Amino acid sequence: MKANDCSGLPAMERCDAELPDSPQCAPNYHFGMLLGVDDFRAEQGFHVGKMRRHQRLLHGSGVVSGYEVDYKVADQELRVGTGFALDALGRDLVLEVPQCVSLPLWWLAHRGDEAFDDIATPDDATLDLDVVACYGCCLGNPVPAIAEPCAGSAADIAYSRICETVLLRLVRTPAAPPAAAPPGDEDDELASCLTLARLRGVRLKLEPDGWKVTLGTLDLGVRQVLLATSLLQQLLLGDPAPLSALAGPVVLPDGASLAGQAVTLVFSQPLAPLSVASAFKAAEFDPALGWKPFTPAPPVYDGSDAARPKVTLALDRAPAGKLVRVTVAGTGNAPLLGASFVPAGAITPTGDGRDLSTTIFRS
Repeated sequence: MKANDCSGLPAMERCDAELPDSPQCAPNYHFGMLLGVDDFRAEQGFHVGKMRRHQRLLHGSGVVSGYEVDYKVADQELRVGTGFALDALGRDLVLEVPQCVSLPLWWLAHRGDEAFDDIATPDDATLDLDVVACYGCCLGNPVPAIAEPCAGSAADIAYSRICETVLLRLVRTPAAPPAAAPPGDEDDELASCLTLARLRGVRLKLEPDGWKVTLGTLDLGVRQVLLATSLLQQLLLGDPAPLSALAGPVVLPDGASLAGQAVTLVFSQPLAPLSVASAFKAAEFDPALGWKPFTPAPPVYDGSDAARPKVTLALDRAPAGKLVRVTVAGTGNAPLLGASFVPAGAITPTGDGRDLSTTIFRS
């Protein structure tokens, strides 16, 4: 399978490149310092290495987004979509263009490999394969360079860019790379690669009219996945806790009603009666004048039904607008308290309360 082509450079030039990775030391610049190639590589390696170490140790490895894998039966072709991932060494795996491979052509090119020596009939083989993404580098942007003495014409061109790329491979499943490898493990070139999918029960059979490939299952569950920080924040902080999980009292979703000049609020738990008196404010919205506050009489608390205790506010006038807003104080010096003295809207027994606003629409 092909990945980012790095400007179509030959294989030798594509492989002859490596970004420095040395996060421990940075150049100590001083006035009059003579700078050489090693100094610039140390500067580059310090920042590259710190970023990779951060990603490896704090985030781990896995697919962050994309990298869809599917099999086109009609074309007998495996396709990998664009995506972003981190490998086991904390390096970026960015695939910018979808890639595909013909399984019959791939098998013709690789069935003589050592990994398939145990297959007795290469013209009718059944095996499991892993799709893996591996980190790679290549050289780009050739520029004139100063030739070394006696180097001839071969040394007067150098490449001024190192480009990161992704190498997609199909490997036999028993030889699939481990989930994580320690930094510096160079014995296995697949050690830091990332498994994207597993093809189970791939049968490649040569028939009179050509190769026929059948696939048992395509399993994406073997891939490691990394959740973006923004998604984690949404999952953890996006939605408020359910009412049943709150420690402090709140107005039930169906617990606000208006009858004439009386507003009734039904709460999720019994209240501390002496905290009710100063915890309520009310206003109505007049399209011509804006918000107009009410001056309600002292609230009346009814805790006879422990499952649905209620507070009634007698307003000083009948509302004229369509919108009435009642606010219950859960903050400040005089919040509404539950019977256990936890302020209104508090998520935990020892947490701060929250002001609770309820809107009543008049028909």
